[in-house]
Amino acid sequence: MIINYFSLNGIYYRVGHYAFLGNYATTVGDFCSGMSTGSASSGHMYSYSAFTFTSTSAELEDMWNIGYKILAGSTESINAANEMLANGTILESEKATTYNYIGQFHALKALAGYYLVNLYALPYSESNKSQPGIIIIDKEVPEAFATVSRGTVEDTYTQITKDIQSAEDAFAQAGEEATSSTYSSAYYMGMMGLQALKARVYLSMGDYNAAETAAKTAITLKGNGDGTGTDAVPSDETYTSMWGDVVATEEDLFTIKKSEDDNLSANSINTLYGSYYATVQNNVINKFGKNDIRASLFTAGAGGGTTTTKFLGKSAAAVCNIPVFRKSEMSLIIAECEARNGNISEAQNYLLFTAKRNRDIKSTSDLPSNTADLLSFISEERIREFVAEGHRFYDARRMGDLVSGDNFQNWDIQKFVFPIPESEINTGTGCQQNENWSDNLPVF
Repeated sequence: MIINYFSLNGIYYRVGHYAFLGNYATTVGDFCSGMSTGSASSGHMYSYSAFTFTSTSAELEDMWNIGYKILAGSTESINAANEMLANGTILESEKATTYNYIGQFHALKALAGYYLVNLYALPYSESNKSQPGIIIIDKEVPEAFATVSRGTVEDTYTQITKDIQSAEDAFAQAGEEATSSTYSSAYYMGMMGLQALKARVYLSMGDYNAAETAAKTAITLKGNGDGTGTDAVPSDETYTSMWGDVVATEEDLFTIKKSEDDNLSANSINTLYGSYYATVQNNVINKFGKNDIRASLFTAGAGGGTTTTKFLGKSAAAVCNIPVFRKSEMSLIIAECEARNGNISEAQNYLLFTAKRNRDIKSTSDLPSNTADLLSFISEERIREFVAEGHRFYDARRMGDLVSGDNFQNWDIQKFVFPIPESEINTGTGCQQNENWSDNLPVF
């Protein structure tokens, strides 16, 4: 059991590493979707907002490598735990804990798979299902230099949803162990975080009923309201002060916990938006009403322009938790699902949870009243709510938005996909490149 404990800690460490959700996989999408601009003077993320990155760019290679370390490490640990259960090595008193660990490994594996397929493959759609996805790891990890190939986008999502189901099954086997106060917290990818992931995955697949059910379950497991406009929406002070902390907030469903002992320092998100001079683009800032409390999180950038204080640590500038799934995302997912299903009043009700952060919006009567306008508002509301949290790239591709930034207009981002790192292609083991990926960059 001690092996699986340390293996699980190792996987969480990789998930929170700067090359994955600790920075790159969280932020890179904002720099490629008209949200943020990297600084030419510091060089950090500049090639992404300027669209001059290549298949040899370090960030693309690092995300790919650490993502596959998560997939491989989780799979090996699941296999080891299952073997120990099968041969009787695990004591009866240890079985609940073992299943709890297995559930978390499957959940983290699904999480990594979701980010990898959205970075290195086209978005899920009927027309893209047969397009190349990622190298799929199910129960066997390929040996070094073994011949591999990419599954399709549909195959990849099938594996992700399989891992989600396997996680749910394992948590059910774990029973009270999985629902204990420790593992039901936002610091673990337990059932609460898993349901949030499930909501995001099924939303990406266009299964709106499954996405809404999972989002509502995640909110219920959080246990502090139902995520509607009549919910106890956090006060202005509570919302604006929750950022930069190292304790879980009422918003957190799964968050990467950081501390002085696990300090990303120069590789932190705050350093990126602070002393590395990344800024929020004007087209984003202009979407905020004058009485939107979220605009108070903007500040003058050290190198000019406007930046965000979301990740400015309270105890140390580069140290704060990094939210992956928040309650507000679940409310917006439910609102979108209801809108797509034609339930306007319910969509407005859930949309109001975040929209009320603009104090000029006081009731559902202040929100759009038809499906098309609601979906357009939800798309822009997700921009306002998730500045610097890395959602826009994934949202815009999923929703089919034409994206405009301060330096380009009406880009069809659905057709774009990042290149597979050249280091992977050059192994000669069979992984195919995304052909002609650079043909679908925006025109300046």
